[in-house]
Amino acid sequence: MKVFAFTQAPTARYIKMSITEAVGDYGSGQEIYVFKVPGTESYLPGDINNDKLVDENDLTSYINYTGLRRGDADFEGYISNGDLNRNGLIDAYDISVVATQLEGGADAVRGEKVEGSLSISTPKRSYAKGETVEVLVKGTGLRFVNALSFALPYNPADYEFAGIQPLGMKKMENLTNDRLHTNGVKSLYPTFVNIGEHEALEGDSDLFIIKLKAKRNVTFDLKAIDGHLVDKLLNVCKF
Repeated sequence: MKVFAFTQAPTARYIKMSITEAVGDYGSGQEIYVFKVPGTESYLPGDINNDKLVDENDLTSYINYTGLRRGDADFEGYISNGDLNRNGLIDAYDISVVATQLEGGADAVRGEKVEGSLSISTPKRSYAKGETVEVLVKGTGLRFVNALSFALPYNPADYEFAGIQPLGMKKMENLTNDRLHTNGVKSLYPTFVNIGEHEALEGDSDLFIIKLKAKRNVTFDLKAIDGHLVDKLLNVCKF
């Protein structure tokens, strides 16, 4: 083996190695040694409540903290340890670390890698006060999508979140959170995750409808940000 790279989450107990070059396209772990410094603490990824287990209690914590961002009053401390991809946001990737280990675990196949994108659209742009704005979320070119999330920032003077209608989400759990951040920004976090082994999303499909109630006359111009698609192997595709 000539060249390799590895990444390690701070104080985590797992190391992910990515081989970039090997002599004769052959690699061996015979001479790889990993040491933990005596007296230092290790962290089990996904163990957000620090009880040395990854279980339903951790999933409950993640559900409560979905959409929490760096800068929010509750983010620092032990919750920040749950931000496993270190992007300053509790999202579908972080939740998937736990969800893929529950109920017998997800049946991942080596070589699968998530692909695709999501888009949002509305039947019209202008809405009168009191009308319901139906935002269609569509998936395009989806492959091996086991979880998804994105943020939809909005002005609470314009809209009120009225719910989500799943269309093509199969057995995914709806963990959507409507969150007011410490800095006063309001964002909806549509989040769907397979818990344990369930069928992934594939192909082109209308996935769900976000329903917002117009609180005054508005022109719809909201944009989705921080989009993540995640597969059972925890590969990520951003959109």
